[in-house]
Amino acid sequence: MGDDKITKYCGVIDKPFRCVTELQLRYNDYDMQGRVNNGTYYNYFDLAKMDYFRKVRNKKFHWEDVNVVMASAKTDYFVPINYYEHIVVLTQCVHIGNKSLTLVHRIINADNQEVKCQCSQVLVRYHPSRFNTTEPIPSIWRNAIQNYESQE
Repeated sequence: MGDDKITKYCGVIDKPFRCVTELQLRYNDYDMQGRVNNGTYYNYFDLAKMDYFRKVRNKKFHWEDVNVVMASAKTDYFVPINYYEHIVVLTQCVHIGNKSLTLVHRIINADNQEVKCQCSQVLVRYHPSRFNTTEPIPSIWRNAIQNYESQE
């Protein structure tokens, strides 16, 4: 798939993806056509999201350290993932707002760089003990994300 088509559907990502998450494809990821089922891609995005946050903070963390919930997701599928491909997820934070941030995940074949799909997710920070209450992204996370993304 040409970069122009990816840009048309996904927008321009003008800096390299720093976070690369290796995937282990499992037998049950595949459907009867021998391709990864579209619903399974969100499991891959979740793995990449956790890996991204771990790399941003440069340590192991508990899920309560993040306290975000997905408010929106848009995925564009370009080429199916087939058996025996070496697949990775590239992840980048493209926007940090007051109470939300936007991650972009791009699944590619690591051997030939073929883009399989791209997903944009808006994650909203919430307070875990006050149901349905959002809160600002803490400065420790904001700074960690900005520092991680600005590294060469």
